Amino acid sequence: MNDKLGKWERLIRIWILLASNPAGYTVKDLAGRFGVNIRTIYRDMLALGADLHVSVYDDNGTWKIQGDRVLPPIQFTLPEALNIFLAARLMLRYSHRYDPYAEATFTKLSAVLPPTLARQVHRTMDWMHKLEKDEKRLRVLSTVAEAWVSQRRLKIVYRSLPAQKAAARIIEPYYIEPAAPGHASYILAHCNRAGRLRTFKIERIESAELTSDHYTIPADFDANEFFGSSWGIVVEGEVKTIKLRIADPEIARIMSETVWHPSQVVERRRDGSTIMTLRLMDTVELCSWILSWGEGVEVLEPKELRKEVMNTAKNMVKVYEKG
Repeated sequence: MNDKLGKWERLIRIWILLASNPAGYTVKDLAGRFGVNIRTIYRDMLALGADLHVSVYDDNGTWKIQGDRVLPPIQFTLPEALNIFLAARLMLRYSHRYDPYAEATFTKLSAVLPPTLARQVHRTMDWMHKLEKDEKRLRVLSTVAEAWVSQRRLKIVYRSLPAQKAAARIIEPYYIEPAAPGHASYILAHCNRAGRLRTFKIERIESAELTSDHYTIPADFDANEFFGSSWGIVVEGEVKTIKLRIADPEIARIMSETVWHPSQVVERRRDGSTIMTLRLMDTVELCSWILSWGEGVEVLEPKELRKEVMNTAKNMVKVYEKG
């Protein structure tokens, strides 16, 4: 384990000790517990306040923590600890970028994990550290999050996919939603230009600036319900019954053992084929997913989607025939 991670672990463990003992500890006590010198503990106290924003204070030589400003120590069961490890791996495979906030989050959590899992989280964070860092994305995402939490309108300069140049607009963030297939995050927000809810891809925002104007998210807004009938991030059109036929037994098994959408129903037919039925909006994301299975998945319903997939497949053949 490198020195940086050793320091993080020590800081978290000091935090847990102070939070669990209102009487506090002297610097000498802590130095003895962690096998470091007193000067190191003094630096750790400064770091707890500056880096982790923990309200520590010196009470006549005994260091204590302000109880109303800290979460209680966390204990994880093995399945809970495994979820933290899997979340760290998903973050790495989702972003493929170095994110210092993700590193700090999982490094802090790893301090209270079983040693075997903690080592794996550290290795994942070490690997993330080697990836490219996107400063602009981190800056924009942080500003968007602040606007969302404080419910302050946000001025963004945004270049939509078909646009030749970016344009300024004022938005009111309702939700931040990750989209795994596109390895991107989106803001669901009310847009002053469009006069309705729209989704904005973080990577297409050139700049973001908080305003002093406040807004209110409707009390009946539910993001889970909003995205519930969509395949991904695109929410448009009417909900339709989608029927897919899978003849390949291996693809059929994959379809059966994976929950692709809460509405899915998988049925094995006597002829050996499998029918998957879904209740979804017919979007470009759904079409792309169906095409990714090649000839292994056939659209039965609706007719419009079947035609769209067929036409796209024909156009793909034309592209390759040119070569």
